[in-house]
Amino acid sequence: MHYHVLEQSIVLNYLGKTVVVSKGDSRFEDVLECIRNGDLDSIPAIVEVEKGFEGTGLELKDGLLYTDGQPIPSELNARILKYKDLGLPYEPLLKFWENLKQNPSYNSRAQLFAFLSHNGHPITEDGFFIAYRGVTAEFKDKHTGTFDNSVGAVCEMPREQVNDNPNETCSSGLHVACFDYAKGFGPQLVEVKVNPKDVVCVPTDYSGTKMRTCRFEVVAVGEKLRTEALYGRPETAEVPEEAKEEPEEEQEFEDYICENCSADKDDFHNFCPECGHEHTEEV
Repeated sequence: MHYHVLEQSIVLNYLGKTVVVSKGDSRFEDVLECIRNGDLDSIPAIVEVEKGFEGTGLELKDGLLYTDGQPIPSELNARILKYKDLGLPYEPLLKFWENLKQNPSYNSRAQLFAFLSHNGHPITEDGFFIAYRGVTAEFKDKHTGTFDNSVGAVCEMPREQVNDNPNETCSSGLHVACFDYAKGFGPQLVEVKVNPKDVVCVPTDYSGTKMRTCRFEVVAVGEKLRTEALYGRPETAEVPEEAKEEPEEEQEFEDYICENCSADKDDFHNFCPECGHEHTEEV
């Protein structure tokens, strides 16, 4: 593998191919770190997304992920690629997919993605998702006042008693919603954890902002919109104070002239970007 680090990109040459990773690319720092550590063998798996899924049971073809020969829905496919790009484990999404496949309703499986397209619905480690619910100040449901919605409570009802007709917007079932819808529904807001298999209906008249389920667990008092992709895990971790160091001064490198093509380059690598000549002496 040959590499050349420029101000705005890294040029990689290996196996007869040339790959350019621009500075704005999320992979740039990972590639640069591998170069610094001399771990060049790990670079192909970073820059070639297909290689990054080798040995995982997933196959990427033409930008679409497959598992067991079956394509993963495009919405979930995009989330998996996003998680990988953020450096988050995407196994929870595969668990989500396995849970969703247990949902007996085709319409419910399809409608769920319309609901999840709204912000604030992170996925949990066990493949569930987070939604919100507006309740009374005493943590009771607003319609009957009989369901306990305090943290740790599980609310459920027989699935066959939940209306699965998406054209009937207000009907029987346990309702959960996106943040903006739920926060105005009651004086108290709670976060609920829902198994995809328990989703029964996403009413059409609300643009996918609420749904009816047959079961959920209350996991927290709602305070703000959840923005993380994986529940409880910030996308950018804070660096502990004791681990923070003063930034190092930028290292300067001497000029060299390629003995093959006489190109004059200010760089520190053993590979001439002009002619591809490999220098045996480190400069």
